[in-house]
Amino acid sequence: MLDIDLTEKDTTEIFIVPQGHFFAMGDNRDRSADSRFPAVEGAGIGIVPQANLVGKAWFMVFSTDGSAEWLLPWTWFTAARLDRIGHAI
Repeated sequence: MLDIDLTEKDTTEIFIVPQGHFFAMGDNRDRSADSRFPAVEGAGIGIVPQANLVGKAWFMVFSTDGSAEWLLPWTWFTAARLDRIGHAI
């Protein structure tokens, strides 16, 4: 998660996701237009109906232990969880 600073996006209501729907959360919390916000232009995507999902995740592309610094790319290598990269989901 990339948490830039404290914004209104850091505190939201509790969501109840109806059966047959998904809640999508962006990993860049301060700049993600995800399911925390209504499905209107420039706001978010809202709760996503299962019928709208057309793809399937096959494997993990990259994963870190959380110690990497976003603006220091060389720290990504020491923080990489090598046992998860390329792992089938």
